[in-house]
Amino acid sequence: MPRPIKSGLEFEAAFPVKGRVLEVILCPDCEAEGYIRIRVAKDPKKGWSYDAKDAKSFVDIYGLDPRDSYLKVRAGEWAEGRVVAFGYLKRVRSRRIEMGGPVLQSGARLVGAIHVDGTVEIDFGLFQARLAFEDEEQRRKILKDAGIKDGSYAATDVGVDIELKRWGAKDSILRRS
Repeated sequence: MPRPIKSGLEFEAAFPVKGRVLEVILCPDCEAEGYIRIRVAKDPKKGWSYDAKDAKSFVDIYGLDPRDSYLKVRAGEWAEGRVVAFGYLKRVRSRRIEMGGPVLQSGARLVGAIHVDGTVEIDFGLFQARLAFEDEEQRRKILKDAGIKDGSYAATDVGVDIELKRWGAKDSILRRS
């Protein structure tokens, strides 16, 4: 079992999703927040629909709902929103992009490919994160200290929030761009 990644370069990435709500759960510890589990197409460039019988066509995303949508949305409805993924990066030895399993959730270990050319982008497969720096000198120093360069790989123990914008019938969610 790898040790948790608690420090390093910090990132935050947001990406749009449309999918079916599988679970809506009130936090059993604090009763002040909730969690949502939504199933989305693995490759949204091919469309938001997926085949529920083909596990390779979708991924489940489970995350904290900071906007209290969990109080209104019901399991079985389709929803549109965005996922915010965040965490710390650590350079690792790898040869491929990896997601620890079929569920993207807080604490999941992700491995992404790093591309450096004017910008610094980490491709995690399901989403990409871009790192921002104050200036070129700061970027060069931070990347050197972290041992990150073009073509290397970074791992993160990702944190996940799901912010729903609207929900309803499948046709109404998928029809609107």
